[in-house]
Amino acid sequence: MNHLTTKKVVNMTKHSFLLLLIFVSFTSCQNAKPVPKDKESYIGLWITHSGFQIDIKSAGTASITQIADTLDPDFTKLNIAVAPPFIKEMFVEFKGDSNLLVAKPLYFAKEYLINKSPYQEGDTSKLILNGVIFIKQK
Repeated sequence: MNHLTTKKVVNMTKHSFLLLLIFVSFTSCQNAKPVPKDKESYIGLWITHSGFQIDIKSAGTASITQIADTLDPDFTKLNIAVAPPFIKEMFVEFKGDSNLLVAKPLYFAKEYLINKSPYQEGDTSKLILNGVIFIKQK
């Protein structure tokens, strides 16, 4: 190999390494983070009266079931418009005490306003997102 060919190979290797480093950094940022201790009351299966469901896991993921009464006004407040009826392994991120973000990177995302954190009403645990009451299933 002559000097120019060697220099091209070294530059290509540097660029390939840089691209690999960027790719690894990008994909490593897309790992679920466990639900913080102060938000553990959100863990569980939550269902609305229209049938919309969100199942939040301690590992920081959630499954959403959008098979619900689509004519119910609450459905439009919660629906992830271009997503399928059932979405698994969405990442959960709490943005302070006021927002809950669920996202499947590169596919779907929805940010919900937390109107009221999980609370007890008699024997029932409730949560209000986007003005819609969710009831925790046992």
